[in-house]
Amino acid sequence: MSDQPESISSLLARREYATAVPLLRKEAEKYPTNVRIKLQLADALAGAGLLDEALAAYDATAQFYQDAGLTVQVIGVQKKIDKVRAQLAATVVEPVAEEMPEPAFKDPTPKSPLFETMSEEERKAVVDEMVLEHFNEGDIVIAEGEPGSALYVIVHGGMKVYGKGPRGDSVYLANLGDGDFFGEVSVLTGKPRTATITASQKSELLRLDKEKLDGIVAKHPRVKSVLEDFYRKRASHTVEAMVDSLKQKK
Repeated sequence: MSDQPESISSLLARREYATAVPLLRKEAEKYPTNVRIKLQLADALAGAGLLDEALAAYDATAQFYQDAGLTVQVIGVQKKIDKVRAQLAATVVEPVAEEMPEPAFKDPTPKSPLFETMSEEERKAVVDEMVLEHFNEGDIVIAEGEPGSALYVIVHGGMKVYGKGPRGDSVYLANLGDGDFFGEVSVLTGKPRTATITASQKSELLRLDKEKLDGIVAKHPRVKSVLEDFYRKRASHTVEAMVDSLKQKK
């Protein structure tokens, strides 16, 4: 991994994309296998309005993730591709459907735990309703005690999990990283959140709202069974299980 110049991070934080693009091009040439830099370049190109270049860069990044079997990351990039294509379509007076470029990758075989036992139709139904969100370091994603209105999948970044100890103090429980997901139990059961989860670094998450999940389940009932079965099989590794274990030890 490269030690990226601080100026690039600052430029991206200030959304000065046009200035960041040439610096990121140099970084990408210097570190051709660093996919994070490639993705940052694609983001900067999109932010600078260089949509055709951004689309090509996103397609190449998605292909890299697909080859590596990183399904969640492919989905995250696909959300960005969809946004750029919508922007491109809005600039065309008379769009011709057959001229719209096809993605450089096909839907991958699900390898993420969240999707591994879903059919292709079920997975697509879920992915289509997901929204890509951005969080900065320190941002609270979910708070203990609040209603469970969505589940999240980490595309890039990291999360810290905190729970209340028996004395009411906040206790650190675990780190979550790329591909991990959380919040499904509250969404399924209606119980309040049992932990607070904050971003430990700048992160991108896929969010699936409960009402969207309910709509999916109405058409694909097995999706709920898949989530419930996943929870039962992996209960000892869930956020809720961490909290229960902590309370029992205390």
